[in-house]
Amino acid sequence: MPHPAAPPPALRLSLPAPPPPPPALDAVQAQAAAWAADAGHLLVVGAPGSGKTTTALAAFLARARAEAGRPGRPGGGDQGVLMLVPTRRGAARVRDAVAARLGRTTTQVLVRTPAAFAYSVLRLRATLLGEPAPTLITGPEQDQVLGELLAGHRAGLGAPLRWPASIGPETLALGAFRDELRDLFMRAAELGLGPEDLAARGERFDRPEWVAAAVLLREYQDVTALGEMTPDRGARLDAARIVDEATAALRAWEREVPGHPRPRWSAVVVDDHQDSTLATARLLRVLEQDGAQLLLHGDPDAGVQGFRGGSPALVGLAETREPLGGFGATRLVLPTVHRGHDALRRTAVAVTRAIATVGTAAHRRAGVDATPAGADLSEAAVGGAVEAPAPRGVEVSLLRSRAQEGAFVARTLREERLYHGTPWSQMAVVVRSSGDLTSFQRMLRSWGVPAGGTATPGVLREEPAVRPLLTALRAALAGRIEADQVVELLTSAIGGMDAVSLRALRRVLRGRERAADGARPVDELLVEVVADPEAARSLPPHVRRAPLRVAGVLAAG
Repeated sequence: MPHPAAPPPALRLSLPAPPPPPPALDAVQAQAAAWAADAGHLLVVGAPGSGKTTTALAAFLARARAEAGRPGRPGGGDQGVLMLVPTRRGAARVRDAVAARLGRTTTQVLVRTPAAFAYSVLRLRATLLGEPAPTLITGPEQDQVLGELLAGHRAGLGAPLRWPASIGPETLALGAFRDELRDLFMRAAELGLGPEDLAARGERFDRPEWVAAAVLLREYQDVTALGEMTPDRGARLDAARIVDEATAALRAWEREVPGHPRPRWSAVVVDDHQDSTLATARLLRVLEQDGAQLLLHGDPDAGVQGFRGGSPALVGLAETREPLGGFGATRLVLPTVHRGHDALRRTAVAVTRAIATVGTAAHRRAGVDATPAGADLSEAAVGGAVEAPAPRGVEVSLLRSRAQEGAFVARTLREERLYHGTPWSQMAVVVRSSGDLTSFQRMLRSWGVPAGGTATPGVLREEPAVRPLLTALRAALAGRIEADQVVELLTSAIGGMDAVSLRALRRVLRGRERAADGARPVDELLVEVVADPEAARSLPPHVRRAPLRVAGVLAAG
């Protein structure tokens, strides 16, 4: 006798768990978080794990709550409190923490990257002037413009470029060379250097590649400026220029946007100031001159955005009166390290004490001077929520070759697994670049270590699934297709041909042309067969599938 069907489980609705309480602040953190609005600018310096972001978040929330309900300053345009975080990932993390602490939704984003903040200023300006909002030039668009300019110069067009002998035609055609050019242009923009300034520095420091790149920078600026304003699209700006554009817009607000008060901020909290760029420093100068109090938090030893223009020296300069980066700020040093272990702290001190820095270095010994050797500074010892075993120490090993390096790392990981029972998932290997990742994975796997992980994704337009679609789209928009595009589409995921089957297709087309007493080149025949689905359908079965698929895609386009 069959059993009666069990009743479906009842649905149960429950409220989400409340957010964890904010961490307790030590005395110096509490002093920084409660810094008075009339006490001048503040610089908070701390070692890794000393709670700089926690302090910045507490200061921001305290100011935001104090500003709520307070009448705006005379003249209008008061925007309250702003928090700047150098990276998008960091800003998203802090933004989530702000939302959890406030316990409510807000009508505006309170935490931004400098570029996102600059874009909001330019968008507000465009709205008040009745203009379309500005648009950002993406990295692939920059690469395309540079590729077209370099191709034009290889064809003898434009002003002559005198590259040094070490940069030949093959180098100029490389995507990696265009990446280096983009990086040079972005660093020049963040430093406030135009084409003439870049050329002058190239002459001064005997860098002929800078002189040639300055000519290309002028052409790049002219090309992007030509497409700046259209009836439905605003100014086009790249990420390096947008912060300085916003700075200039704020300086000229009363003149260029009459009848509308300039947006003002009573306080600006900056986290990870060691990763701020010089363009960000110029923006902070404008905000400071307009009455904003600056609360800066950073560690000059922890700068990781130097490849994007980050300048750790700005942390030390904040105490000075230097024209760029100096705000006469009062310095507070966070004395307590809230995570990590004594061995790690002493190793960090041994490394950082040999590094020159602008300004103070007292923060480097946080957690070491005040703690006897061997004391436990793990999260469990300082009230952390996660209890973990203390690390067994820090070692430095110098190896002669990459192969020895891989063998040493593999042996270390296998010993950790065998003698201490640590799961593979709890071990990590940090390599210098994505280029090292694949080779290290291969070496570790050859030694029996299950290595995983992926490199940072590349440019989307170069992905095998995307590139043929863009090629087909360009051909459809142009109304014609070139022979090299046909070959690319036939051998892509759309056509699915390999070199052998492509040669077979060429032989079939050449044989049919000879049978018809024709003498057209085979490239022309390839273009003809994919331009017409009926022509592709007339091919023999063993070479028909790929041309028919490509012809169908182009016809659909």
